[in-house]
Amino acid sequence: MTIISSLDQLAPDLQTQFAHVIKESWRKIYINLGTYTAAYETDDSFWGLPMIEKELGAGNRWLLALEDGHCIAAVLLEATADGLMLRMLGVHPDHQGRSLGTAIIQQAEEIARTEGYAKLTLFTTGLLTGLVTFYKRIGFTETRREPVSRFGLHYDRVFFEKILNSPV
Repeated sequence: MTIISSLDQLAPDLQTQFAHVIKESWRKIYINLGTYTAAYETDDSFWGLPMIEKELGAGNRWLLALEDGHCIAAVLLEATADGLMLRMLGVHPDHQGRSLGTAIIQQAEEIARTEGYAKLTLFTTGLLTGLVTFYKRIGFTETRREPVSRFGLHYDRVFFEKILNSPV
């Protein structure tokens, strides 16, 4: 897997693929939540390279899974006071069901350990019960829930952490 801290590290075609992975994986989530609108197709500041560059400009990094020269999964890594936070995990729908989410999270764990972080953190929506179950299954512990009203929906934002042991 590849960590990028600047889009200059990727050829233009990989930059486009990277943005496409984020867009396609999150489109599926919004469709499943019933919050998808045509605006998601045209708002590059949310899906596209401007959003990716904004996160990089804030000092965050992206971990990309590449296969045969193509970007197929990505997760945003954000350093926080609590540890390393995983944000915007996305696996392209054509590659889901192959344990790529697990693999990219395991790689993020190794990065966190190597860089001295004591834990990984993340949050998701409680409406995505499959994701809540997935994170618990791979060793994350639910730490709290906060009520959210967004897109006309009322749900809990579910926070998780995974305490990391020292490297073996």
